[in-house]
Amino acid sequence: MADKPDHAAGPTVLRKFGINETYQLAMYLLDQYRGTVLSCRYSIPPPLAPAESRTQLEQTVKVALVDIILRHPMLQVGMRDATTKTPSWIQLQSLDLRQHIKWINIGVSDDFEQTVQETFRIQLDERFPDFSIEQPGWKITIIRQGDAPSMEVLLTWNHPQFDGAGAKVLHEDFLEMLNQANRGHERTGLVNDVLTLPGTPPILPIPIEILRSLPVDLKYLAKAFWEENRPQFLNRDISNANWCPIRSTPYKTQFRSFFIDSTSLSAILSLCRQNKTTITALINGLALIAFSWRLDSKSAPAFQSSTIMDHRRNLPPAPPDAPWVQSDRVVSNYVTQLPHKFDAELVARIRSKILSDASEERYLSDGLKRELWAVSAENRLEIVHKLESGLRNDLVGLFKYVTDWRQTMSGMAKKPRQFTWLVTNIGVLDGNLSTKPSTKTAQSPTSSDNTSSADDQTWSINRAQFGLSAEIPAAAIEFAPISVAGHGMCVSANWPDCAVDVNFGESIMADLERWLAQLASQANVK
Repeated sequence: MADKPDHAAGPTVLRKFGINETYQLAMYLLDQYRGTVLSCRYSIPPPLAPAESRTQLEQTVKVALVDIILRHPMLQVGMRDATTKTPSWIQLQSLDLRQHIKWINIGVSDDFEQTVQETFRIQLDERFPDFSIEQPGWKITIIRQGDAPSMEVLLTWNHPQFDGAGAKVLHEDFLEMLNQANRGHERTGLVNDVLTLPGTPPILPIPIEILRSLPVDLKYLAKAFWEENRPQFLNRDISNANWCPIRSTPYKTQFRSFFIDSTSLSAILSLCRQNKTTITALINGLALIAFSWRLDSKSAPAFQSSTIMDHRRNLPPAPPDAPWVQSDRVVSNYVTQLPHKFDAELVARIRSKILSDASEERYLSDGLKRELWAVSAENRLEIVHKLESGLRNDLVGLFKYVTDWRQTMSGMAKKPRQFTWLVTNIGVLDGNLSTKPSTKTAQSPTSSDNTSSADDQTWSINRAQFGLSAEIPAAAIEFAPISVAGHGMCVSANWPDCAVDVNFGESIMADLERWLAQLASQANVK
């Protein structure tokens, strides 16, 4: 526990970085990873939409932001000794909100969607201010067009600060704060956009390796040690992504995304339930077919992929005085990875069905759909098994034995790439949070319905997009689906421009988009 701060002596050190935080920081320092963005489309209550209410709108947003800053301590802290082996989180006296919130107001003749996507892509690759400034590594950008009844809110952050599931919590809590009635527009400590933070040291979320035991079996540890340290000439794993050697420069993220409407998503979810699988496992299955189709057996006889998972389910209850209240609402870093292997026999069988159905112009034949559902169901079982095993033989447990993360990640960039793809699904975002139950049905943010029920006066979220900057030593292509309850789903992908051909990446994404649409349409026909 940090001592009571003496501001004259400088910022108080709150705690050292945890394993996940140190790992993420090492990648950032080596320029192997830059930023992460979760963007949401907010519907604005009609009283705040007109031009004459712009000042009130901006003040409402600012006050809601202050409230989530005070609820989630990881938004309040800076880094100390970032370039050493033992960085720490420090308490800050204040935050200048002008460094953390920016409005972009565009004209009615401008292309709103293009502006959103361009801003999203730019922010993925932007670096954060120098650590010597000692300010939190996050920002919010709001894009608004004229008096439109909606606005895009982009949350961009440096991954040591928190993970994607934490970002989803922040958007949901931001929505809750916006919807709290009669909160007023005054906040103690907020003067001229500078927020004075509480003098009492904040309670920071505790890394999982301190909260829980991470048991590692000797066999699992020995296998991991051998795979990490064996000479490269003995590494004959044909499932490695040898088709895509790791390249570090020039650093540039290629990012693409597509959206699936709520009707199509419902149809796809129904198919998933019928075939005992999930969206995450389905994306893994579709990716396997796409890469098997786009790469030949000589380049890629087998594959490995990785699924990002959330450890919040393994956390103890939140401390009684924790402002986030519940452990599943904590904003910090609690991610892990689950690797999957797709052997040469399976990949060859899929390719044989592709060749026999070559006339079908890259649509899924009945034979390929049978393979897809079988692979997806098996992939789901692997994920379920991992969930049931809890923290035993977890990747973060192996991370305990790493003593120098920058050295480790620098060395990883010199080895063969392991994963062809990765899936990180932060789940379903609740976009209709309010202070009372809502009966509002899903509407377009440009709806002209002029009824004035209480629900029409609330904020809501009807779309989300999740994206990662290129991870140099990680998977060749990373997929990031996210959906909004009652609305549709966005599937995004990123890849390093220096390692993956743009046309190849776009072709993989086109395959996934086409096949998801095919599955949805065929499910609706039935």
